Amino acid sequence: MSRTTFIILMSSIAVLAFAGMWIAWRGRTRRDAAFASATPQPELTGAPLAHFPRASYVSTTPAGAPLERVAIPGLRYKGYAEVTVHGDGVTIAVTGEAPVTIPASQIIGSGAAGGRIGKAVEPGGLSLLRWALPAPGSDARELESSFRLADPAEQARFAEAVAAVSQHRTSGSAAGTQTNTTHPTIQEEA
Repeated sequence: MSRTTFIILMSSIAVLAFAGMWIAWRGRTRRDAAFASATPQPELTGAPLAHFPRASYVSTTPAGAPLERVAIPGLRYKGYAEVTVHGDGVTIAVTGEAPVTIPASQIIGSGAAGGRIGKAVEPGGLSLLRWALPAPGSDARELESSFRLADPAEQARFAEAVAAVSQHRTSGSAAGTQTNTTHPTIQEEA
């Protein structure tokens, strides 16, 4: 095989691989667009409980599926984020993306993990925000947004603030079926 033939063959394989990734990402974006369009972005007016100006946003995944990224606007891409936990919800503003507001009625709790799609760290090194995204015509989809915070003290402060919001939500609702959880997902224990 000549050098020119080898270069053409390898270039063709690379182009096909990138085209496949692009098509798959477009499909994922279309799939998740129905969830995102059904969710209004409410204005949070509650007092800030905790503010993290430079948290490393890793990804948002379905609950129990840490290797499947969810492509909803504002949370599609990994990057630094400004995360603020208010008394009535959480705001996540990833650099270069539109801010995402999650009201307290959708927050389930917090947790910790050692790995997600896009990042693997020591056990419990990632902070998780567990929340439910309402879907049009079906049940809400439970999601986990993961962050790498500066140190364990910030992780504890994040978990306490999210617990305060979720406790406020469950005490304010009649059903009170959702609670704060701080255990890792089952797939990560395996």
